[in-house]
Amino acid sequence: MTLRPVSHQQHEEQPRGPFIVCADTSGSMGGFNERCAKAFCLALLKVALADRRRCYIMLFAHEVIDYELTGDDGLEQAIRFLSQRFRGGTDLAACLSAVVKRMEGALWQDADAVVVSDFIAQRLPDEIVSTVKLRQQQQQQRFHAVAMSGHGKHGILHIFDHIWCFDTGMKSRLRRRWRR
Repeated sequence: MTLRPVSHQQHEEQPRGPFIVCADTSGSMGGFNERCAKAFCLALLKVALADRRRCYIMLFAHEVIDYELTGDDGLEQAIRFLSQRFRGGTDLAACLSAVVKRMEGALWQDADAVVVSDFIAQRLPDEIVSTVKLRQQQQQQRFHAVAMSGHGKHGILHIFDHIWCFDTGMKSRLRRRWRR
């Protein structure tokens, strides 16, 4: 048996800016995926409120709709968000363009964008990929993905800083239920 010394790395705490949570509202996200995406959004809203961070929710399919859930009318906006139905095709490029546009300015220096999607979408244009990479490097903005399907395009995910896989397929759901 050999003992190795334990090394503790000092991690600088990153500044906490506002959240932008993007929920895919395409047809493939209906049903159980819809409930999971809304639950993720509400959980992130709770984190934002606890940390006193601004929180925007963007719903995207063939168009992008946004709500500021930490504003004065946040509860009404949250209720409106929860009542939205999921349909349409996935336009991830339009969503990321809207996120990048929202993240302009000093207020958004340390923002986090979280995209909750099955990532069944078209290839991203090179312009958007390079803009996201630039924001990550120069503005310390972080882009996170919650991948809700194993059928999404993995090539899209390479632009994200962190990727959490949450397979909502029937087989994975049954496996999770049996583990309880």
